[in-house]
Amino acid sequence: MKLEKREIPNLVSFFRFVCNLKRIKRSGWIHKSNIESPESIADHSYSMCVMSMVLAEILNLDTEHIMKMVNLHDLAESLVGDYMPDKISAEKKEVLENKAMKKIISKLPSALRENYLDIWNEYNDNITDNAKFVHNLDKLEMALQAKEYEFDGYSKESLQIFLKSATEYISNERFDLVFEILQTINDDSNKI
Repeated sequence: MKLEKREIPNLVSFFRFVCNLKRIKRSGWIHKSNIESPESIADHSYSMCVMSMVLAEILNLDTEHIMKMVNLHDLAESLVGDYMPDKISAEKKEVLENKAMKKIISKLPSALRENYLDIWNEYNDNITDNAKFVHNLDKLEMALQAKEYEFDGYSKESLQIFLKSATEYISNERFDLVFEILQTINDDSNKI
């Protein structure tokens, strides 16, 4: 694909949206566990991306597609922020994020827009194996981060809500390996 010179400023705008994720802290850690300096959305997305790269390869899934989905899954939050589920309705969050994502994606070269918007919508619809895998990884990464905060000395009790949420969400029907990893994370005897 060849870019025209006039497309470069829009591409820079897109990259600025991406970089903004480094400044937005994951609100759940602040409000539910009083983590003083929690991970950013970019930190979370990076961890998920590496995890997805490795696990998708092991599970013979479409690694490239899944990594794109992981990189896009929280990108709308660069404009709307990281809302807690009890602070905004799911419907309103969806409307805000869809509007934000369309704005962000509009900065990409036209040859990429439709594909990336389709991947974003696939993630949100959560019907395909790829989307279900990414949603499972989102919870798995959250559980792993909760354990990291516990190892850092934060209250185990305040972090249990995250581990419980991950355990309830992750299904061992299709992604047995993801469930096994979660069980290893939850095992208090493992100080990996």
